[in-house]
Amino acid sequence: MTQEFDPKTSYLSVKAHEKMIAYVGFGIRFGADDQSKEGVIKISSFHRPYGGGYITLTFIVDTEDNKELKAHLKQVFDDLTEDSLKPYLGKDMEKTVRVSLDTLEVIPEWYIEEISVHFRNIDEREDVLIDEKLIPALKSCLSFSFDPVEWWPADKPVEGPEEASKMKQISLKTLFRKWFKTD
Repeated sequence: MTQEFDPKTSYLSVKAHEKMIAYVGFGIRFGADDQSKEGVIKISSFHRPYGGGYITLTFIVDTEDNKELKAHLKQVFDDLTEDSLKPYLGKDMEKTVRVSLDTLEVIPEWYIEEISVHFRNIDEREDVLIDEKLIPALKSCLSFSFDPVEWWPADKPVEGPEEASKMKQISLKTLFRKWFKTD
């Protein structure tokens, strides 16, 4: 008997084995009173044997179930397209692939959007690609403010974060720093 394909399980398995290389905090303003909210982008990469590959950007915002903020974020990310990124990333960009994680799991307190940007060539200088092309492209397309990219040491093992119930209320950026022990 053939086992039924479960896209959620398959996707989560892929996510568990992706190569995180960095993260970056960002700020977003929204609403009539110009509220400010912070988020984090987890940056992962995958290299193909022929030299191509992709950079996966996982945008994470704690919305505290604010429906106005979720609607604003949805609109902002709907406008982030292959066509809007192409002028900034040039001919090496092949395509973008978006995965709305809300379709896999309803998470009322969080907004999570994932975009993989595929390139014909990702050389060993992915830090230059991210710092000098990808982040400036995101700044132009999203109107977010960005913190400097925090690079994950290649030889550092990944450990799970503390249990959330044991931590005080902290920002996502602080959580990433605690998790990856970059403080």
